[in-house]
Amino acid sequence: MIRDSRFKIQDFAWLLALLILAPFLFAQDTPSSPSAPAGVSLLANGDFAIPDTADPGKPAHWDKPDGLGVQWIEVPATPGQPARGKAICLNTAISEQAMVQQWAKMGITQWVIPKPAINSISDTYGLSFYSDAMPVKAGQSYRVTFDFMSAGPKGKLWVRGYGLNGAEHRRLYETIVFCDPTKGAWQTFSQLFTPTKFRPNVTEMKVMLYAYHPPGVCWYDNIRIEEASPK
Repeated sequence: MIRDSRFKIQDFAWLLALLILAPFLFAQDTPSSPSAPAGVSLLANGDFAIPDTADPGKPAHWDKPDGLGVQWIEVPATPGQPARGKAICLNTAISEQAMVQQWAKMGITQWVIPKPAINSISDTYGLSFYSDAMPVKAGQSYRVTFDFMSAGPKGKLWVRGYGLNGAEHRRLYETIVFCDPTKGAWQTFSQLFTPTKFRPNVTEMKVMLYAYHPPGVCWYDNIRIEEASPK
């Protein structure tokens, strides 16, 4: 009886060891993408605090501002509020003709107005400003959060997704956050989105800041894109 009892104890110990080691013995290698740490923004320099090392006149990881319609400047002080530092200011009261002249002066070629008029650019094209691209993970949801201030112009923040359509790399997806004027006060906006839900070929995304009618000045600051769980 004692011998039989010892056998059962040894047998139980062997089975327990097998159960503990099974995940390591029989696991298969599966491809995976590292997740961003919780609370970390995938969008670099979303607070516009860091200048580009090669071109200190522009914020790192963003397009070059033209310096007239799109400016990277200090936010005016608000009594009783801490200083914000630099942010992106869009002035849609500038005329089409003045904007075309400024783009040529700054060597900016991505915007084209065939027959620029003297009217403010808010009446037609509006103003846009892009971030650098960020990678997109298949099936991953994200949340974009940002601060917006305007006493006049309406704003829109786009997140645009890109990938291959056949052999061509092009825009395949976009989500828009609409921003009404905030009466000159800062307001925080947020939106959840999943780029690959209906567009599985999306592999990267950019943020586009936009302002249009009516003519005037608006600001964007503290833009973040974080991984999120779907609703």
